[in-house]
Amino acid sequence: MSDDTINDADLRKAIRQANRRLEQKSEAERRTLIQQAVEQAMNEELAEKRLESERVAEIVGEELARDPAKEAAAAREQALSALLLLVMLLLILLLIAAATGRPDILRFTTTPVAVPTMAPRLGSGSDGGSASVASAPGGASAATTGVGGATQTNFTISPAFQPFYTQYGGERVFGRPISNELVVNGRRIQWFERARLEDWPEHANTEYAVQGGLLGYEFTQGLSFPKQTFYVSQTDNRFFVETGHGVAGRFLAFWNAINGMRVLGYPISDQVQEALPDKQVYTVQYFERGRIEYHPQYAGTPEEMQLGLLGRALFLKESTPNIIPPPAPTVVPMLQ
Repeated sequence: MSDDTINDADLRKAIRQANRRLEQKSEAERRTLIQQAVEQAMNEELAEKRLESERVAEIVGEELARDPAKEAAAAREQALSALLLLVMLLLILLLIAAATGRPDILRFTTTPVAVPTMAPRLGSGSDGGSASVASAPGGASAATTGVGGATQTNFTISPAFQPFYTQYGGERVFGRPISNELVVNGRRIQWFERARLEDWPEHANTEYAVQGGLLGYEFTQGLSFPKQTFYVSQTDNRFFVETGHGVAGRFLAFWNAINGMRVLGYPISDQVQEALPDKQVYTVQYFERGRIEYHPQYAGTPEEMQLGLLGRALFLKESTPNIIPPPAPTVVPMLQ
């Protein structure tokens, strides 16, 4: 016999016994027992409802206890703490940059900034609004020699670039034109032996309406130049904290003579040794917009210091970098 059968039998037996006891009671006693049973059931139901009501009241109390104003204040405090932490981190980076002469620590992009300043835009190529390098028209192979030695060209300087070309040194600085005016990526440009001039209509009627392309960056793309240790600039040796390089001696004198900040921009290397297309090794230095070369064979003449033919190198694909891996720049002693 199963447990369920036993339990049913016991239950029926208990019911019969309860009925016999109830039958033995008087009518008044039976009513009293029934009333007690009903009251007990009602009390149990009321107790359950009371517990449920207490739970609901507790939940409602928790909701009422919430203060939106306090929660908003707490959120503002958390946001302020995060902002203060960010400011502290930026201050630490600024201190590190100042101590090491490495402003690139805070550089968030490696592309040139489109808005020019008196210190021409920094960058690592021709993106960010600057016209990209145009393809070579057939790959000319004329000899790359000093000033006046390049093959005669038959192109005319665009009227858009003629005033800038004349104002900042003409053929001596930019070389002869090696293309007509072109439109590349929506921007008017013209290639010269030593430069690429670009039209910036967004800066019309300002001195930045015409700018030189970033040929120094483009030509040395992928190369890394050791940084100079920070030093205090001297009369013939200037340190540029913006890029971590210095310009000294005859290179600084030439840079100053041709309005270097406007024409060449910041240095992106210190002096390095490079084998130029004539197979000779020269001391050169790269800037954002070009390369200065020292030619000792022309000592005492205007050709002793020259701008490299990076326009021909990039547009006509006549040469590529052939830099002897440079050691770390010699530390410049601090002034006493």
